[in-house]
Amino acid sequence: MPEIQRVIVTGAPGTGKSTVLNLLESKGYKVIPEMARQLIAEQQALKSDVVPWKDHESFGQELFRRQVEQYSLAKESIVFYDRGIPDNLAYLRRDGYQNKELEDLSIKFPYHHDIFLMPPWLEIYGNDEVRWEDKDLMLDIDRALREMYQEQGYTIVEVPKVQPHQRLQFILSHLKLDA
Repeated sequence: MPEIQRVIVTGAPGTGKSTVLNLLESKGYKVIPEMARQLIAEQQALKSDVVPWKDHESFGQELFRRQVEQYSLAKESIVFYDRGIPDNLAYLRRDGYQNKELEDLSIKFPYHHDIFLMPPWLEIYGNDEVRWEDKDLMLDIDRALREMYQEQGYTIVEVPKVQPHQRLQFILSHLKLDA
């Protein structure tokens, strides 16, 4: 059985990740959705405090557990992830909740060495019920993601600020996959 390539598409909120991941899915690639958005929506429905703006530490621990479960969902030869475990760790660290134990454990769940980062793109940024970050925070999150992924030994491949189909082509070409 060929080795599974787990490819991360990441970036601060509002940088166009979801659009490109939807395009990847429409091309027939397996895409694992962002667990943080799912967890936030679930916790909001439960009126729970386990959301990043109330109890980020507990949220981060639960998110890590669920991301590890998601990691094992990869069965195809190539799987795209809307964010990876290091995203959670970067958010925790950025907010002053560094969890060295989780950071050490995350090494057991390696992804493709190249991660695709969508850079901040203020012209396309927008808020919604689970994306409340302002533009300054978006830039700070970008910095935290870059630091975490580099620290964990990944190569950051910045996706150009071009039309979504061109971004898709960029990722597929970089991975030497059919567009």
